[in-house]
Amino acid sequence: MEISVQIKEVLQKHRGLQYHMDKNELTGNLYLPDGDSYEVEVKLDLYPAFFPIVFEMGERIPKKLDRHMYTDSGSCCFTTGAKSQVLLKTKITTLLKFIDEIAIRYFENNSYYEINGKYCFTEYDHGSLGVVQSYQDILGTSDNRSIVLLMLERLKNRKLRIKDLCYCNSGHTLKKCFSGLHCRSYKQFRLIDKEVLHNDLFHFKNVLKIK
Repeated sequence: MEISVQIKEVLQKHRGLQYHMDKNELTGNLYLPDGDSYEVEVKLDLYPAFFPIVFEMGERIPKKLDRHMYTDSGSCCFTTGAKSQVLLKTKITTLLKFIDEIAIRYFENNSYYEINGKYCFTEYDHGSLGVVQSYQDILGTSDNRSIVLLMLERLKNRKLRIKDLCYCNSGHTLKKCFSGLHCRSYKQFRLIDKEVLHNDLFHFKNVLKIK
């Protein structure tokens, strides 16, 4: 679907938003299903390769990492770059889905935090650990060294075949491991751009203390 059609679809549903072609961004009030609202600025320059960059303009959310805000840019932290690429190529296939399933869920989570002092939805940790957790989630394994080897093989254009042993070291073939779960997980892993993989290796080095 063309981006112009996607923007129109968003504006038809979310009447509090306006599109500014000169800046390629959406601004205005994003209303939640419960009637709460957030003043937002949604920059579309990186979309659809990555999630849009969203700023909460009403200063309701402190610019702190533990509140899922990037302290350098002041933008909202939805997930990691790797996870966003997987979602954009599988489930979050339109801008409207991003607004409804990612942005609104994020702000609902913040509203819950304001009342209860904790989040309703579980999020990744911050920094390098969060990046590592996202790969564990994507690949369905906590074996970080195996994940690093898989990333390096991918950067060398080497691909696992379904009859190869699974990356999780279970001893089963990729096709049969966990009844095919890891085969599907590996397909999702291959949706991540090599540039992202290369940059994310730094975070694994931090967590694993690899020189």
